Amino acid sequence: MTRPRRFRLVVALLTGLLVGVAWPLGDLALACRVPESEGCVWGRSLLPLSLGAGTLLGLLVGAAAYVLMRALSRKQ
Repeated sequence: MTRPRRFRLVVALLTGLLVGVAWPLGDLALACRVPESEGCVWGRSLLPLSLGAGTLLGLLVGAAAYVLMRALSRKQ
């Protein structure tokens, strides 16, 4: 069953968003269970850098997911 192009694009974007934004925020949420912990302090101070790097990583993962889904749909 082939998937429409829009579906593949939405799945790839959601995958990239999950990796790029949700991962650093989730990591920070886990580190800040104790707000005075060293991990929480460093996580909050480095959050802009983490989100920037996560965005780039998310773009790469999203592009790879799109290419993979496209290749699998052409194979069928």
